[in-house]
Amino acid sequence: MVSAPPKAPAARPELTRLQIWLFAFPALPGAFIILPMNIFIPAFYASHTAVTLVQIGTVTSLCRVIDALMDPAIGFMSDSLDNRRGGRGIWGVASAIICCIALYFLFQPSAHTTVLYYGTWAFVLYLGYSLFEIPRNAWSAELGSRPSMRTRINAAVGLSTVAGSLIFWLVPVILFRVYGTTGFTQKTLSIIVWLYMALMVPAALCIMHFIPGGPPGRATAPTWRDLVQSLKRNRPLALYFLAVGLWTTGQGIWLSTTYLFLNDYLRVGSAFPFIMIVFFLSTIVAIPLWARSERRLERHGIWAISIVLTAATRPLALLLTPGMQNLPVILLLTALGGALSAPTNFAPAAILGDVVDYDIWKTWTNKSGIIYALNTLITKTTLAIGGGAGFIILGWVHYHAGRVNHGLPLTGLLSCYTVLCSIPQLIATAIIFRFPIGRRAHTLIRHRLHGR
Repeated sequence: MVSAPPKAPAARPELTRLQIWLFAFPALPGAFIILPMNIFIPAFYASHTAVTLVQIGTVTSLCRVIDALMDPAIGFMSDSLDNRRGGRGIWGVASAIICCIALYFLFQPSAHTTVLYYGTWAFVLYLGYSLFEIPRNAWSAELGSRPSMRTRINAAVGLSTVAGSLIFWLVPVILFRVYGTTGFTQKTLSIIVWLYMALMVPAALCIMHFIPGGPPGRATAPTWRDLVQSLKRNRPLALYFLAVGLWTTGQGIWLSTTYLFLNDYLRVGSAFPFIMIVFFLSTIVAIPLWARSERRLERHGIWAISIVLTAATRPLALLLTPGMQNLPVILLLTALGGALSAPTNFAPAAILGDVVDYDIWKTWTNKSGIIYALNTLITKTTLAIGGGAGFIILGWVHYHAGRVNHGLPLTGLLSCYTVLCSIPQLIATAIIFRFPIGRRAHTLIRHRLHGR
């Protein structure tokens, strides 16, 4: 326990509705980066350039590892550097410029493009996105002092992210009459690049100008020693990281087997873009409904209920028989899954904001940037572990991708998609349901922080 700090200044005025949406909007074009980098760009390079699958897999993994290791340093700089000019918003402008350059080159390869070209621009893009994501998450914790405001901010960010994902999937469908395909081509990716540039740069400039910047003036800048002390003494922070790690591990298993389940087992791979559109549309509709439920439920309770319901409904997919004739039912289950999982787009980030307040109260240092960076590091690492585990399990049972499998290989796929992915997530709910910071506890923390 640190000695009693001097009385903190009053909390800054809360954001207006317009400011909330201005703050959240950059997450929409930001979604244009994550989806192609995780799904399309590696495969696109493998089929359209001289880069081999082995080279792409090796370089992509290396870029992600280095990027994840740099996240804490980005968070530390975001907390420590002088933010009087533009606050944390200056990081968004820097990110927009870097990502625009990286996207332009990465999405326009030639047939003779080398692995060095791919690796260089992939790394620059990962770095640029981290420069946007980490300070933005820390900033959201500083802007919302009340739990309800923090939920509104993170729900708006979640809605913008899902809307961006939806637009990404809609682009090739909208351009079907122009290019004659609903698939992603180099021309389609070029449109996405220019759309990102047109949206992200003005959005980043707007939030730097119109959103209050900088820490709220209630704590001193952190040191690495302060971070170590928080990791040792902040029990809610340790519990949160454990819960998030378990949840994203299960999510990694599920994501790595989703396309295989839909394409190889249910045989609806040609409808995959439409399935994703339905998923994101249902999520957009459900996020405001889940956010309103905070009037009666604790946020950690909302997150836990969402996980349990999602895990309970996944096995319903096993009742379907393969074939396009069942596409309407598949779309219905997809909509249900998107609606039930909607709280994961805002509840974890809002809860972590409460944990940051607790840490500031205990240590009187503002480490929001580096704490959110560690959250990103843990999320990336455990997501990769889960995704790798899914493929390792399929390898153990001798599953063959792109083919019709039977017996043990098919059982392995169905188990990963419906059951094994849910085990670590259900373990996480035992932690989340009993999370120590709820509405009452956070009210007391706020009173201590602002000297009331």
